[in-house]
Amino acid sequence: MRKIVTLFTLLFITTAIFAQKGKVTSALSYKESGDLQKAWETIQETIDPENSRSKRSIDWPRTWEGRGEILHEIHRQEKTDIVDEPLFKALESYQKAIELDEKERYLKSIKVDLTFLQTDFSNYAIKAYNNNNFEKSYKSFEKYLEISNMPLMKQEDGTQIVDTAIIYNTGLTAFKAEEFKTALKYFERSIEIDYNGAASFHFMFQSYQALGDTVKSIEILKEGFQKNPENEALIVELINYYIGQGDANDAIEYLDRAIAQNPKNVTYYTAKGSTLEKLERQEEAINVYKEAITKDSTLFTPYYNLGVIFYNRGVNVLNEATQLPPSATKEYDEKIAKGKNHLKEALPYIERSYELDSSEIAIMESLRLIYYRLQMNDKYDEINEKVQNISK
Repeated sequence: MRKIVTLFTLLFITTAIFAQKGKVTSALSYKESGDLQKAWETIQETIDPENSRSKRSIDWPRTWEGRGEILHEIHRQEKTDIVDEPLFKALESYQKAIELDEKERYLKSIKVDLTFLQTDFSNYAIKAYNNNNFEKSYKSFEKYLEISNMPLMKQEDGTQIVDTAIIYNTGLTAFKAEEFKTALKYFERSIEIDYNGAASFHFMFQSYQALGDTVKSIEILKEGFQKNPENEALIVELINYYIGQGDANDAIEYLDRAIAQNPKNVTYYTAKGSTLEKLERQEEAINVYKEAITKDSTLFTPYYNLGVIFYNRGVNVLNEATQLPPSATKEYDEKIAKGKNHLKEALPYIERSYELDSSEIAIMESLRLIYYRLQMNDKYDEINEKVQNISK
């Protein structure tokens, strides 16, 4: 009788185990038939710790693999009313399955599952990026990389594929999500694997700037320039930095490099001219502005800056003349003539500035004074009327 009871007990336990494993099969059948709600409810019963029967299936690797497959399908069908962020939960389930699969019976099929999951994480990241959801995007890219780094995903020779573009994109999306410390980690890795190095250095510089680490940001900017001396973005950042620091000489050094790299970019010439003016090297500045004009005759700044240089020279000399004593007639006449000559030099540049931007009251005021001093009465009357109308 005792043997019969023991046999009955063993039969009951075995039946319970198979019943729970059968539920896993049922859940997957519901998935295949398209009833994802029922599939989810059924698979959840097999891992419910409060259900005594789930003890028979909760530690079975296939349970968790099946759960991952159901969650993956929920993601593909976009059934977000069933589970929130099922793609991330699918990865957790596959990882649990690997953890429980001590005899490695299911690793081959899980590897296939993970391969498809990776593709969907990449697509999900791109979709989130296009929707400006940068946080979800970088977290999806991170999960892609997490799968790549799993021992199970190694190639037959034991090596792992380095997902260069994904590493960079993870940094980029983390940067856009303002997760700057995370971004730095991935950009550092991009530089290590020599992928998009110049851009990675640039984003690292901006990340350190955003974190308030000015010293580190400049260090990384200089390192980036040393390794990518042809990169325009890095040169521009260095120029802006030195100009902002009031270090005009270093700014000019990098401006010259920028001009050598891209001589068609007229903004470099105007920036160099302005920097030379700060160093009181006006004649050099004049030559640079004139060179800019020969490259682009539609750019406002070099015309205006040239006009201002000659205009200020003229006004200063005319003011000096008014300070002379009445007896200094000859010197007075010379200064007046010299001042007018400077105004004549300024005139074509100021007029061209006005053609390019007629809204600037400062230009109109300058023209009015020049026309008055040079006794160009018709033009003076015309511009004077415009100035007065604006002043009303």
